[in-house]
Amino acid sequence: MDEQGTTERAYWTKEIADVLQISNSTLRKWCLALENAGYIFDRGANNSRVFYDKDMLLIRRLKELVQYKKMALDTSANLVVSTLEGTRRTAGVREENSDNSSAPMKPMNAQEHVLIGEVLDRLERMEEFNKQLISRLEERDKYIQEQLHKRDERMITSLREMMEAKKEIAASEKAEKEEKKGFWQRLFNRP
Repeated sequence: MDEQGTTERAYWTKEIADVLQISNSTLRKWCLALENAGYIFDRGANNSRVFYDKDMLLIRRLKELVQYKKMALDTSANLVVSTLEGTRRTAGVREENSDNSSAPMKPMNAQEHVLIGEVLDRLERMEEFNKQLISRLEERDKYIQEQLHKRDERMITSLREMMEAKKEIAASEKAEKEEKKGFWQRLFNRP
């Protein structure tokens, strides 16, 4: 039974991990982050976490922020927990982390929801801008590499042409020398 006394289906760690398509260790890590942010999970006989539908929804929101929005885990956990109504602080959260540790957290008002929505929108725009910037940098790097490759090819072609010209000059000089030698030999009839 849950806090309201109604019967609700309970899930165990492996079931939740399978449904959310994450590893058990990732789920444990995320649950610890949520607990550090003030969320309380029900515990079973072996002190293992028992999950309900509300817990699964909460972890799904966390997964979206962490995996798809690329937000830091602790920031995501705090954001997700702050959107809940009537959240209690866990015993592990130090008193200085809250304004009044004995008082339950108040539900968020409409203005706070709007602010969180604006922050998430701004994060999305920043993420899109960063993707465009990375794309432009990759294009620039590709252009630079192509230009360097073309320059290298021109240099190699020029070097080959210079070597061919030197070979031709050397061959021409040798032929000229041979011709002069032959001329003088014929002139003096030397064998």
